[in-house]
Amino acid sequence: MTKIISMKLNNKRAAASIQLVILIASLFAFAFIIGGADVVSAEDKPTTPGTTDGQTSPERAWVWRAETNTWNELGASGTEKAAEAVTTGTQVLTSAQSLLGKKSPAEKTTSTAKDELETATDDYKDASGEGSSGTSSLGGLAGLLGAEGIFGGLINAFSYAALAYGIGQMLGGAFGLDDNNTNALSSALGLGVFAGQMASTLGASAGLSFGIGAVVALAVFLLMYKNYEIVIVQFDCMPWQAPTGGNSCEVCNDPDLPCSEYRCRSLGQNCELVNSGTEEEKCVNVNPYDVDPPIITPNLQALTSGHRYADVKNSPPGPGFKIVNMNSSDGCLKAFTPLKFGVDTNEPALCKIDYNHTLGMDDMSSYMGGTNMYLYNHTEVFSLPGAKAFENSSFILENGGYLNFFIRCQDKNGNENSAEYNVRFCMDPTPDTTAPKIKATSILNGGCVAENTDSAIVEFYTDEPASCSWSHTDQSYENMYETMNCSMNLYKLNAEQLYTCKANLTGIARDNTDFYVRCKDQPGMPDNDRNKNEQSFKFSLHGSTALKMNNLQPNGTIFGAVSPAPVELYAETLFGCDEGKSICFYSKTGNLNDYLMFFDTNKDDGVHTQRQDVVAGNQKYYVKCVDSGGNVAEDNITFNIEIDTTAPVIARVYEENSMLKIVTIRDSQCSYTMDDCDFTFEEGTEMPYANSTTHVAEWKNDETYYIKCRDEFRNENADCSIVVRPGQNFL
Repeated sequence: MTKIISMKLNNKRAAASIQLVILIASLFAFAFIIGGADVVSAEDKPTTPGTTDGQTSPERAWVWRAETNTWNELGASGTEKAAEAVTTGTQVLTSAQSLLGKKSPAEKTTSTAKDELETATDDYKDASGEGSSGTSSLGGLAGLLGAEGIFGGLINAFSYAALAYGIGQMLGGAFGLDDNNTNALSSALGLGVFAGQMASTLGASAGLSFGIGAVVALAVFLLMYKNYEIVIVQFDCMPWQAPTGGNSCEVCNDPDLPCSEYRCRSLGQNCELVNSGTEEEKCVNVNPYDVDPPIITPNLQALTSGHRYADVKNSPPGPGFKIVNMNSSDGCLKAFTPLKFGVDTNEPALCKIDYNHTLGMDDMSSYMGGTNMYLYNHTEVFSLPGAKAFENSSFILENGGYLNFFIRCQDKNGNENSAEYNVRFCMDPTPDTTAPKIKATSILNGGCVAENTDSAIVEFYTDEPASCSWSHTDQSYENMYETMNCSMNLYKLNAEQLYTCKANLTGIARDNTDFYVRCKDQPGMPDNDRNKNEQSFKFSLHGSTALKMNNLQPNGTIFGAVSPAPVELYAETLFGCDEGKSICFYSKTGNLNDYLMFFDTNKDDGVHTQRQDVVAGNQKYYVKCVDSGGNVAEDNITFNIEIDTTAPVIARVYEENSMLKIVTIRDSQCSYTMDDCDFTFEEGTEMPYANSTTHVAEWKNDETYYIKCRDEFRNENADCSIVVRPGQNFL
């Protein structure tokens, strides 16, 4: 069974966006009120005294110009000042020209008017930037970049953005947002306020600045805001099962295609082959009239000791039973205690289990016991945390702490229980008073690591969520200086219903090195409510020598009589962590993903074998062996295959020590008769020394030997291999 934990993104941004717009508006209003005293708009500039209907009183020209100069020294944004100064210069020029045109004795003289015009023209040039290489009034570029210009606006915008970011952090916590979405809110407010303030600095109106800031904030928030839901996707690797029922059994009885046992049974759970081996062989439905669902009863043998079934009602009609802890006054199950229970069915059936109500088998999440086999007995094993751990999980606790599981079973005809079979028990609500226990480790205690390795990643498996630490000396939990990375969520339970803490253990010497581990349960709870180990879990590791590969075979030239020819890959391993015990793999390419495990490997004697059937020609194999500590030995072998499908050839025949001897060119076995060549190998008299190149028989001068030889692959001639007639010159 494989579990994949994924994060599902919910699209709930619309409501969050509306809330954000309201929040942005409030924040900008707050910023406007705080900074309002320092903001001076273009409408605040001094008007020309004595101006009526666009006419300037000549008597007030110099006074007005002085007031304008005073205004130029007041604080406002650089761009606003430049624009206002240009406007003021234009008004001065227009006023002077009007004054010059009147030429009334009661007013200023012409020369005075000319002086006034020249002065106003100079003011206009100063304000508009003419003759000053494009620099504006108010100190030119220095005015724009000074404390009252763009640089000052940047500092001002950063200040407000920092304030907005901090407010976002506070509001995120108040709204119950997680860390990611709190950061999204803070970043949106900070960047929005910064954009609005900079727009204002560059001369935008208050309304436009607000709009720009709001759009930026909303865009940033929409990009960063995420609402996640944890979804557990479970994949079960199980045997394929034929469809329920037997309505398709007759398909196998097609006269043009012979039916087999495999074909028949693959058509349905009730399909079986009858009259096998006869002309009336048929695939039939052996149980066509079964319309009743399986009857479910509690399995008394499967229940963990110290518990009992209560309120038992069979199914159908239901509803099930209750599990009671006999060692508890209220009958509730203790937290983090493994529990095994089971049900029986009156016929082979597959059963499913779920903690939610469902409409049928197809809607249920898991096979009971993790198997989809049709069985009579079905068991389930689990270990549940305390009742508090279910507060934020998908499990449902009812009636003050009762947990319910629902079971359905289905027989081979597809009949299933319509009513759910309910298994229920209560979780002990009392506080957890036991310290966590380390139940297993990923590397065996006392194991070893590879040569020249002084550290190892080790997983420690606890019976409840915990924070764990380790050290080289046995000391209290608070004094242990090395921490572990621990999984603490219900959905992170492994297949053995245990929680994982991972540590990088360092300082591993060639001799035995001890490590001490202590844990503390209930992470996230107040420290005085947590239980810690008062005794350390002692764990040890040691170093090792390298793993050595020896006597790799075959090599040279291998002869075969069939193609492909069978050969045996052979390797021996020595030393390493386990005195040569290791697992060996072979590959034709040497690529990492192409290695296959030897058929006969992982033996105490360090011998590994694997049969291969290969064609003629040069062959190369890559071999890799790995021991329990991670030591690796690699090598390769090359050999040549020659295929000879002819019968063995006799190279020599002679008499020696009153014995007839023949010599073949390769290992073989031979037999003979004294009659003729029309005999089978088994009908002849077998010559000693089979599976060798030398074969003998008793020497008889008056007999003729009709001899046949064959090799280990039973290649032989239909006629004799040789006919021997003893005599002075018998050849």
